[in-house]
Amino acid sequence: MAVAPHINPTLLDWSQVRTGIQAFQRSLNLNGEASAFQYFALSKILKIDDDEIRTNITDGGDDRGIDAVYIDGRPERRVIHLFQFKHVAIFEKVGSSFPSNEIDKIQSFLECCLRKDVSLEKTCNPLLWNKVQDIWEALEEAVYSLHIHLCNNATGLIQSHATRCEEALRPYQHAVLTQHDLIWFSRHLSKGATVDREYNLGLVEDQYFGRTDGFAKGLIGTVRGDEIVRLITDPDFPQEVDDTLFDDNIRLYLGEENEINRKILTTALSDKNTQFWYLNNGITIVCDRMDYQPRSASPKVRMVNPQIVNGGQTSHALFEAARLDLSRIYDVKLLLRVIETADRAFTNRVAEATNSQTPIRSRDIRSNDSIQIRIENALLGHGYFYERKNDQHIEQPAEARIDAVKLGQIILAYVLREPDRAKTSSNRIFGEYYGWIFDEAILSAENIVAMWRIYKMVDGDRRRALSALNSRLKRTYDESWLIEGVFHILYMLSLTCEQEGTRLYDYAEVEKHYASVKARIDEFMTQNKGQAAYRVFRSAMTKQLLARFSRGQQLTLALEPSEQPS
Repeated sequence: MAVAPHINPTLLDWSQVRTGIQAFQRSLNLNGEASAFQYFALSKILKIDDDEIRTNITDGGDDRGIDAVYIDGRPERRVIHLFQFKHVAIFEKVGSSFPSNEIDKIQSFLECCLRKDVSLEKTCNPLLWNKVQDIWEALEEAVYSLHIHLCNNATGLIQSHATRCEEALRPYQHAVLTQHDLIWFSRHLSKGATVDREYNLGLVEDQYFGRTDGFAKGLIGTVRGDEIVRLITDPDFPQEVDDTLFDDNIRLYLGEENEINRKILTTALSDKNTQFWYLNNGITIVCDRMDYQPRSASPKVRMVNPQIVNGGQTSHALFEAARLDLSRIYDVKLLLRVIETADRAFTNRVAEATNSQTPIRSRDIRSNDSIQIRIENALLGHGYFYERKNDQHIEQPAEARIDAVKLGQIILAYVLREPDRAKTSSNRIFGEYYGWIFDEAILSAENIVAMWRIYKMVDGDRRRALSALNSRLKRTYDESWLIEGVFHILYMLSLTCEQEGTRLYDYAEVEKHYASVKARIDEFMTQNKGQAAYRVFRSAMTKQLLARFSRGQQLTLALEPSEQPS
């Protein structure tokens, strides 16, 4: 369990975090800073966009202590995130610790949820009940880990209550609890500042080799495992990894349950950990500047603004191994490559070239790509702010902001007609799908604006469905599919445009088809009422069934519990 250190928050910490919260409040036109704090926290922790945040908030009466639920169903992750938020309005109250009785609420909810207690329908608000059913559907497909987040803009649990919480979660396998308090959010915001940061690594004896070319300088050497652990440990939160060192890494840590990481962890802790150097590919770091003393024994390598671009899995697994037995990590040695370059494009090439596995996350590394920069510049003339990075233009009104990942999802569903991939494989948009999605032949500002307006038209209905669900209106159950089915509506609109000879980017004409498309999907879901929307809109077969259904063929879904989206 990651427990925040006992650091007294200052007025400056409060001011910095409150400024971030207020930016969300203004951009989204939210009532009160407490609501804005939820968006602020979810954005910083999960790095998801405003629309996705909105569909995951369950806060309100009968929320059972669960204010938000996010199910990460990617095969390489599979995590159920549960959030609880506490917000204080004035700095004088930041000394208030997170209320310990909230832990009992979470434990009670977990117990009922994991044993699939149907009485939850009567004790949960409709938004939470909807998420409970999604959790049950997810757990039928695979094993998920649980991540509970306690978020507040004051201080965290006192140590005795944190220990009690750890004991309460012990029966739940793969359960992790993380506290995100005022200090955590303040440090997180500070890490984003463009200030040079210096790190040092000690090499093993004289096992290193350096070279210099006109565009870069390189160093290859051997480093001990505990040096890597020390490098990536967050100085403010020693129980956590400093994730800013992995901004350019196109893979994220897949968890201990991932087979590759489990092998790395096992090897590092085994009696044969001296073989690690031979069995592991090592770590590649790029940095702005690098210095070391040639011909010296065990030299220190000084790096300015380092980024681990390959070896993220290895370094995270070593961090977890050190938690279990730090003494073992001293015997682990691994290959290290450090590259100094001022050429950002070359940095990107290194990151991609050294990752032989399927890219999982690379939004940050692509943010400075020429296509992304040109999209941003082109949209400015149309009054839109393109967010190449998460919350890049949070100071602007929400209706004027276009998120890069969301745009990729829209193109996948609407232009490329892959709605299930848009929903389940957004992590590949800036990886293996990048050249496919961001095709310069279609990326005019006018086309992007048209697609965005079409998406917002559909999302407006999703918002109304969420409101209906929360207010317990009569047709809530019938229309809740809209919350999950946005990308399939875009897909069906695209098919209809082709059938009717309508230009995809003619918003006024596309709008005319919307009511009939929505009605057809609604009828489809009515005929398949026994199937959960969560599963239906993640299945690769749904788009074919919808297309055939719209042509008059009456079809019934038959999704197997083990079916995985492609």
